[in-house]
Amino acid sequence: MTVINFLINEVFVEAPVFLGLVALIGLLLQKKSGAEVLEGTIKTIVGMIILNSGIGVFLGSLSPLTTLLNNSFGITGVLPDCFGPYGVAMQTYGVEIPMAFVLAFVLHLLLVRILPFKNTKNVFLTGHIMLFNASIMLLVGRSALGLTGGAQIAFSAVMTALFWTFMPAIARPFTDPVTDKRFTLGHLQTLDLPVGKWFGGLAKSKRADELELPGIFNLFSDYTVLLCVLMPVMYIIIGLTAGKAAVDSISDGGNWIVWLIMQGITFAAGIAIVLYGVRMFLAAMIPAFEGISKKLLPGTQPALDSPVFFQYSPAGSMLGFVSCFVTMVIFTLVQVAIGSPVVIFPGPIFFFFDGALAGVFGDIHGGWVGAIIAGAVIAIVINVAALVTYPFQAEFFAGTGLMFGGGDYLIWAPIFWLLKFIGGALGLAA
Repeated sequence: MTVINFLINEVFVEAPVFLGLVALIGLLLQKKSGAEVLEGTIKTIVGMIILNSGIGVFLGSLSPLTTLLNNSFGITGVLPDCFGPYGVAMQTYGVEIPMAFVLAFVLHLLLVRILPFKNTKNVFLTGHIMLFNASIMLLVGRSALGLTGGAQIAFSAVMTALFWTFMPAIARPFTDPVTDKRFTLGHLQTLDLPVGKWFGGLAKSKRADELELPGIFNLFSDYTVLLCVLMPVMYIIIGLTAGKAAVDSISDGGNWIVWLIMQGITFAAGIAIVLYGVRMFLAAMIPAFEGISKKLLPGTQPALDSPVFFQYSPAGSMLGFVSCFVTMVIFTLVQVAIGSPVVIFPGPIFFFFDGALAGVFGDIHGGWVGAIIAGAVIAIVINVAALVTYPFQAEFFAGTGLMFGGGDYLIWAPIFWLLKFIGGALGLAA
């Protein structure tokens, strides 16, 4: 058990190390030279470290934004997240989560191997999301069916393996034309893709990166410049709403307006770092994965984290993010206005990553207007998913203000509620 815990908590959860091992195995299976194996493995690891560093930079600038929003509302709500809830869950299920993870991964690889469908030939490789999946399925097993111990672990493993197998399969028809069948999505954001295509596709406008802006405004065709102008404005608006005292309470001193501006520019810098890391990672990872695909699991694709798609429309990802953010804030205000018993706060991880991914596919299928539409629609999907899955987590996370979130759980919610109905009928539900 000590070895399993080490592998899960120190290796698999560390995406650079985990994916570096995958690249190493793939290159060895292809019998590449020692130099090629070393180069591919190192670039995979370094690319992921750069990507994660960029994510850390912009998430660090987003945290104060959420704090200001929460303080401005003056209420206590629930924040959909993944990292915080996972930390809480590990305090109770420190043994069960790793065991469910390992069993689920074995089942997942078995399903990928034996299922005859082309779209199920994907290996889910987004390590942190895999742990979150196993965690929430443990909570559902306890809440819906009253399961504990081995039965709870088995339930989580089966449900998690099904998630890892079928959600990337749903993504394939949307990602294959974009990635030329090199990789697909392995995340909680599968619904971003049909939302981008179907709702974003309702618009017929120019691609975001093709907009011809007059004179000096042509500078904004560069997404880094656009972000460096847009994000400080957004921070200043929210800062003015919260007030100088609220900003001073979370800043590191100095002029509060300058601090807000720097937070916005830091966000832009983080995104630029992410995209650089994505390019390096994919350039090394995709050729390496071909070894696994050909030798061990023929015809498979890697199912990867969402930032690998941002390169296909950097400007669309930004439009989707802003649209998603604004819509989530409006959704929260509406909940407050109607006196909703559960108020879902805008979750930074979701309004950026989901909004950006939906914006990419909205822009691909409907142009810049499509990116905005897709970002708004996915915001509603994420919040509705949080509302319908909150009852399965409310007791466990009571007093923390947290819950696991993710738009894809809107697909799984009917299954959860059916299980809860069965558990209630049999007198099993917690």
